Amino acid sequence: MLKNYLNLAWRILGRRKFFTFISLFGISFTLGILMVVLSFLQSELGTNSPLSNKDSFVYIQQTSLQRTYYDTIPTIDTIFEKDQILYDTTYTYKESGTGVSQSSLSNSIIETYLKDLPSASNMTKFMPGNLQDVYVNGIKLSLNILLSDANYWSIFDHKIIEGRSFGEEEVESGTPVIVISTETAMNYFGRKENVVNEEMFINGITYKVIGLYPNNGKIISYVSPDAVSPYTSMVSSRKKEFYFGPFNVMYLAKPNSIKQLKSDIKAVAGTVPLDHPDNKYDYKEVIFQPETYNEMYAEGIYYDGGDAEKSLSIMKLVLICLFLFFTILPTLNLINLNVSRIMDRSSEIGVRKAFGAHQGNIITQFIVENIVQTLLGSLIGFLIAWILIQIINNGGYLGNSVLSFNLKFFVYSILATLLFGVLSGFVPAYKMSKLQIVDALKENKL
Repeated sequence: MLKNYLNLAWRILGRRKFFTFISLFGISFTLGILMVVLSFLQSELGTNSPLSNKDSFVYIQQTSLQRTYYDTIPTIDTIFEKDQILYDTTYTYKESGTGVSQSSLSNSIIETYLKDLPSASNMTKFMPGNLQDVYVNGIKLSLNILLSDANYWSIFDHKIIEGRSFGEEEVESGTPVIVISTETAMNYFGRKENVVNEEMFINGITYKVIGLYPNNGKIISYVSPDAVSPYTSMVSSRKKEFYFGPFNVMYLAKPNSIKQLKSDIKAVAGTVPLDHPDNKYDYKEVIFQPETYNEMYAEGIYYDGGDAEKSLSIMKLVLICLFLFFTILPTLNLINLNVSRIMDRSSEIGVRKAFGAHQGNIITQFIVENIVQTLLGSLIGFLIAWILIQIINNGGYLGNSVLSFNLKFFVYSILATLLFGVLSGFVPAYKMSKLQIVDALKENKL
């Protein structure tokens, strides 16, 4: 019986070419776009290398010094007493504004107050955004070099495919060593392998290449930079300032300790002294704003006054709305197309019912037709997504971000599409199956 349904479904798809084309276009285009969006989200926010530990990340980008300004506002009341004018003046002490100074964190703050928190299992400090111009055969090459401590390789789990990462001894001694991405190796040396022990001349310093990791391509620069070197290898990292400096901090929280770690970080801010000579403007409060990785990412898309949790909620809401738009709307269109297609076949259904086909046969037939149609559209959508991903990656339309085709999401997308396909076929098929034989044979109506 199923074989007959499949054969009939295939003949119907070939017979109604216009409806088939419109339906396949809607399914494949929807699935293709959905797969590209999911691929981008997986690339940026998935727990794949070097973000395998992402869900345990807590990030601090800066130190904020803050004070509140108050103003005394006089109010003069006029009082008459024995034909004499008396003045009664009252004073109101009100908040008139807030002064804030903020910048990246200093090494002093990190080492004295932010290190070894009980709710964190590990921590790394790094200097992002160090753009350096180098010249290869007279051609300028701009490199995004991350300067970090040795713990960077424990937090961000890059897969070292050649050589090794640098250790604490090399950080302490300021040894000019560097670990580079495969893309940097290709651009600088013209190859993606056998680059260990080669040298790179950067900003007047000769660096020895000790390791190679794959280019993962992320929008967040410190996740997958062009190269990573000990922060002590550049003089700019050695400035002696108490509050502000060049560093960001990323923690790895202990299991189920994200909220506790964020609370610990905020509490530590209250222990930072304010009587230091660097507090030239008499600030009264030190503030740290810890964020999870997803909150930090969402804040970069939609900034809401420093409320990272709200930014994340808004980003999730937007993504849900987009998902519903790309699934429900095409499904409604598909239902309308199926209604029109089935109306044209009411006489055929009447004949089948006259020869003994019951309601279940009619419903099953149309559902099978929709499943076959959905599977064909899914395969076309798979091809569309693959082509779009190749175009985006080869053209660099998302900057450093590199998309990859995720088979798991493709399977989930097909299952979701099949669900909507079954629903879009069941509704009109059920209505048609309830038609009386005489009505179905005489006129095309639902």
